[in-house]
Amino acid sequence: MDEEVTLMDWGNAIVKEIRKGQDGYVTHLAGVLHLEGSVKTTKLKLTWLPDISELVTLSFVEFDYLISKKKLKEDEDFLDVLNPCTKKETVALGDSNLRSLKHGEILQLERKGYFRCDVPFMRPSRPTVLFAIPDGRQQTGSK
Repeated sequence: MDEEVTLMDWGNAIVKEIRKGQDGYVTHLAGVLHLEGSVKTTKLKLTWLPDISELVTLSFVEFDYLISKKKLKEDEDFLDVLNPCTKKETVALGDSNLRSLKHGEILQLERKGYFRCDVPFMRPSRPTVLFAIPDGRQQTGSK
């Protein structure tokens, strides 16, 4: 093991042990602080949330191009180049501060990108829906 990681807004640490549940998700990390390590040179950056009931369930929604090529030939039928997957949804957990988002509000999530709130927090059983705002640098699924 002994992999150095950056704990966002904290510093570096050396991971000594990783435990995973039956589903394959990490359930436990153990390590030692290595604050003299370089935040700029570590490859792995970790962000975490506390295990509290106030966390917000999120649904990140990303849209892709409807047509999978930039330009159609004159005799080409657009139905032949329709992108079969133009919407991708990812479920995540977010900080309790996201409960105060209002419809249409724009925010930046660290290491994820910019989003517009489509469905604000209403109750814990219903996810807050955030639409990704493309920045022109991200690759789309059709490429």
